[in-house]
Amino acid sequence: MNSLSIIFIVATYPATYGHTSVINSLCQGLTKLGHRTAIGAFTFKKDPPKDVEKVQLSRFELLRSGVKSLDYDIIHPHQAQVLYFLLAKKPDKPVIVHYHAASNMIQKLNLKFSMALFKNKISKFISVSKKASNHLKEWAGECDDIVVYNGVDTKFFNPNLDGPYRKGEPQLLFVSVLRKYKKTIELVNAIPELSKKYPKVHLQIVGNGEEFETLNDIIKQKGLEKRVEMTGRIDDDELKLRYASSDLYISASTNEHCPVPTFEAMACGKPLVLSELESHNEIIAASKAGLTFSFSDVKDLCQKVEQVYENRIEYSNGAKNFIINHSLEEFCKRVEEIYNKILNQQV
Repeated sequence: MNSLSIIFIVATYPATYGHTSVINSLCQGLTKLGHRTAIGAFTFKKDPPKDVEKVQLSRFELLRSGVKSLDYDIIHPHQAQVLYFLLAKKPDKPVIVHYHAASNMIQKLNLKFSMALFKNKISKFISVSKKASNHLKEWAGECDDIVVYNGVDTKFFNPNLDGPYRKGEPQLLFVSVLRKYKKTIELVNAIPELSKKYPKVHLQIVGNGEEFETLNDIIKQKGLEKRVEMTGRIDDDELKLRYASSDLYISASTNEHCPVPTFEAMACGKPLVLSELESHNEIIAASKAGLTFSFSDVKDLCQKVEQVYENRIEYSNGAKNFIINHSLEEFCKRVEEIYNKILNQQV
């Protein structure tokens, strides 16, 4: 198999946690498979991982020359907003758009407008879930897409790690950028109710975002400082130990498509309690790794935590069995197959 050169493109690097995690994973896995990888962005706030090329993109140059100015076999953007520059000129190489799904109306409209202009210039779409695929077609019309779930580095995130951050029983964990639609407040509101059954219950919230200070204030107002910890953003070495220290991974989010932390938690053998989103139902049905609860229903959330916690070994086994087919290696092999099929079609 020939070695390929691939550039992954976002407007700003690092992008959101999910986008960045997927891009870094692809770089890592495809490099191991013998390919040359790069990350291109208009703005870099941090350098790419070791052995990954850094490409400072110029909006002017892309508008003038298009992707001809990029010396790579495959152009693999991860945000609709960069397509206005990448596809202003007809591409002379495959452009494969990785669709993580839009989370707000601005992103949805951006997707709709960019697809109206450029859809015919795109070789393939990779959607991160069935829900994302449906969402893409709803806003962009019929697309040549394939569903590829995100992969996890199962050597890094694994069930055999020590857990030095355990502070309660059951120990609950949520990892995310803290935005309003994540509904993290519902997790905090559930703690007093859960304390009636589990006096030592503890919740750890990992991540930064617009809701960080608001959540922190609410925790103090409710006197839950000993029951809820907000860590802010942490590095991956600490993150894997936070997963290891937990009993359950929990999310009340109202908008997800293929949440990376959920897959990382399963790689560490952690059962799930998730809101009844279409994508969450998709994950639970496929993995048998936990249960979903009704939106904004604290009582149902608490009941599902109890059910999953009391049967955590069974649900943990579901998580571990599911993730075998969603390792970083399997993920990158699927993406590599897509690249080769598209290149062979163009010969």
